[in-house]
Amino acid sequence: MIKKANRQSMKRTLTLIAVAVCMTLAVSACGPDVPPETTVSQKEQQFNELMKRPDIDQVVAQYEDMYAKIRAKVAEIVPVLKWTLVNPMTSASCGNEFSAVNASLRKDDAEVKSLANWLAEGKVPDAQWGTVQAAVDTILRSYGFDSGPIVVKNQSADHYVTFRSPAGSEVTFGSAVNTGLTVRTGCHLTAEAKTRGTPAPVPTY
Repeated sequence: MIKKANRQSMKRTLTLIAVAVCMTLAVSACGPDVPPETTVSQKEQQFNELMKRPDIDQVVAQYEDMYAKIRAKVAEIVPVLKWTLVNPMTSASCGNEFSAVNASLRKDDAEVKSLANWLAEGKVPDAQWGTVQAAVDTILRSYGFDSGPIVVKNQSADHYVTFRSPAGSEVTFGSAVNTGLTVRTGCHLTAEAKTRGTPAPVPTY
């Protein structure tokens, strides 16, 4: 009887130790079905957050319209500036904030885009920079760029400011030897992913 009681006591002790170890370590070794760090819930959470935003094609269309208004306004204030398209639009995966959305996918569900760059030969005269900057700021705020202008450089014949939106989009505008304008979107779902409405399944190989 003593031996049997001892064995039962040892079993209970070992069980309690195993439970304690699992609770303390909280690692996957304590159970075969514990998911890794990048979980399905993280992917869904990030995807659902992006569902609140317009898709990337809609954002690009809005920003192209914004871009055109800025170029026209700057040329109106400084007529000698003539805008020229210098680089095509490019795409990239989203950064760490939404990294789980595209994890393990062959084709990204979410992306950022840098719109085609525009350059005008010549500079905005120092006397007109304040007027030009204020006009650009007004247009950008109507498109949700409520953070800015953030002054990077402001000295004679060399001016550079940035503007940001809550969704992570950024506009840079500067004038030195020449005058340049760039627009980069924040992270947005592709039109296909937005229409689907749920994260893409991870492909099986």
